[in-house]
Amino acid sequence: MLTLFRNIEHDAYNSQLEINQYQIQIAINNQLATTKIFQTFTNPNNFEVDGIYIFPISDDTALSNFALSIDGTPVTGRLLSKSESRRNYRICAEHENPAFLEHEGTKAYVVDVPSIQANSLIRFEFEYSQIIEGDNELAQYTYPLSLAKSGDRQINDLKVEMTIKTDNELRTVYSPSHEINITRIDDRNVQIQYNDQQIDPDEDFKCYYELSNEDFGMSLLTHRADDDEDGYFMLLVSPKYEIKKTEIIEKDFIFVLDQSGSMAGEKVAQAKEALKYCVNTLNDGDRFNLLLFNTRITSFSVMQVGHEEWIGSEPLDTNFGMAFKLHKVKDHRERAMDFINDIKGTGGTNINGALLTALAEKPDPERPRIIVFLTDGCPTAGETNETAILNNIAKANDNQSRIFVFGVGYDVNVHLLDKLAEDNGGTRNYVTPDENIEVAVSSLFNKMNEPVLVDVALNFGDITVKDIAPSKLPDMFRGEQFTLLGRFENYGETTIKLRGSIGADQKEFTKTVQFKEIQNENGFLPTLWATRRIAELVDDAALNGYTDEVSSEIERLCKEYDVVTPYTQFQSLDDGTYRRQYKSTISEAYHPDMTVEQNVMHSREMRFKKEMSHVLHEVDLKHVGLKTFHRQNGILVDSSYDGISERKEIEYGSNEYFDLASQSRELAKSLKLGSQMIICHDNINYEIIEPKK
Repeated sequence: MLTLFRNIEHDAYNSQLEINQYQIQIAINNQLATTKIFQTFTNPNNFEVDGIYIFPISDDTALSNFALSIDGTPVTGRLLSKSESRRNYRICAEHENPAFLEHEGTKAYVVDVPSIQANSLIRFEFEYSQIIEGDNELAQYTYPLSLAKSGDRQINDLKVEMTIKTDNELRTVYSPSHEINITRIDDRNVQIQYNDQQIDPDEDFKCYYELSNEDFGMSLLTHRADDDEDGYFMLLVSPKYEIKKTEIIEKDFIFVLDQSGSMAGEKVAQAKEALKYCVNTLNDGDRFNLLLFNTRITSFSVMQVGHEEWIGSEPLDTNFGMAFKLHKVKDHRERAMDFINDIKGTGGTNINGALLTALAEKPDPERPRIIVFLTDGCPTAGETNETAILNNIAKANDNQSRIFVFGVGYDVNVHLLDKLAEDNGGTRNYVTPDENIEVAVSSLFNKMNEPVLVDVALNFGDITVKDIAPSKLPDMFRGEQFTLLGRFENYGETTIKLRGSIGADQKEFTKTVQFKEIQNENGFLPTLWATRRIAELVDDAALNGYTDEVSSEIERLCKEYDVVTPYTQFQSLDDGTYRRQYKSTISEAYHPDMTVEQNVMHSREMRFKKEMSHVLHEVDLKHVGLKTFHRQNGILVDSSYDGISERKEIEYGSNEYFDLASQSRELAKSLKLGSQMIICHDNINYEIIEPKK
């Protein structure tokens, strides 16, 4: 990272360098990783300044083949020892880049960059290689992105492009630091991307990947800072990507589409394209039916044999077998296209009748049955009572079919749709008015179209686990990885067993892992676990009604881990102190006074937090291990500070400041968040203040 020194003639210059473009290209081929960095800086000052380009090198990472060029001209750097590097790190920290504090105990590659012209643009290209060491088949790559944190300057445009190619099969690919986009080319090739603008990164870019030739890869990460406390764990399970056609489970699909009047126009046009995509993407061994509903229910199966439609507010007569007949995909794909083309939006919304029709026939025990239900409204025809509808569906389904729900727009009954999905083993998704229905439906269908293991269960052997999230294990699909978080009590080696069904056969897969007694390297796990756990509890309370016990647990977790949800938050007292109060509005979930739009957005956010596999980064909330800082009155405040107790002031960049940072790596990580903050350590409250003039 390039950091400015103070020019002798201009003791206080205006600003650090502005980072216009920051592109990181990472190519991993088996164990060799080559990293190329392209950076464009601007000196915003109206005078010449000097700088230093410094890149830390930890002892456990062997870097080589350094190549640095400035504006296209190759330059030679020098490799400094730990003691030699310390001075440079402190200089960088003094000059508004505290991110270097974390690296005080490491070596560094350094290049002096004198005479950076006023208001000029300067381009850097930096390249190096390293060997990636795997730990029990799990490898980790880290790039020190947090070094780009520089005063009040942000990165205008950040791009991370990563490719992984291996001789062995790739399973888990996971980033705890960033929400990456993963594209699997095949079982041995993966492309990863991360893009963002106007950011001030606090976290390094980290990516884990697992090598395994097993049908299911299982990777375990643990965190336990104190042997007197329960630990945290994350289990990542990933099926192989390349699956033979004979290994894909044959399924039965029933697509249930709302064609009421409110769907007319662009909505129904997009929904028709989504249905076409789904039917065209079905595997030849699958079977399907299409049901349209408004006031009445229309069955694709009935239309194929020329029978008259059954009209009324109730579902089609259960003796009229053709209404429920499932068709082989390869024989009826073209006819389904014609049926879909004729769909028009008109009439009311008979949700109860449509779903009871879809569930009237019992499923084939050897084939999973999936119902894709798409609606944009509330029930207005047939049975309209929400509780009665849910009871009717539960009785008819008896947990035999999975119902995946799409709610379109802001006129839906959010609570009804949420409960339909939750009670019937599916997911709910909401498409807002500015989103494309076709894209949203086809994205989910790509996943659900190729399940590789259903009715999933896990056994942890000799290890006692608890408070897992998600509490209900989902089916596993090709190209998707499953993340389970939880806490564990004892430690040691154990065999994890993964069990599930492939077609009519039950299969079991095993992996021997180590739950470590002390493990401090995965400090992101406590916050990630708490976020997922709270999201589950809040979601359950919103769906099923909250109890005092659940409410107390949500409040405890929110306070202890500083997790914010749409229904739980902290508020400043604004009384001249740094005190805060906790506010819970869980009881208002699905409240009549809340708009449908609010309920839709809250439901989407809770679903995202339940399913997320990376740490959330919020502007006013920072997590470092078990420490959390919230922004108040312009500074970051340690959540363990009571808001009023006496504080010891330390000037940023002073000897006392560096002495504090050197006490522990966790302290250094916390201090790098900013030059103004309150932090608690060893029963002392420290306030970091700007240097006094």
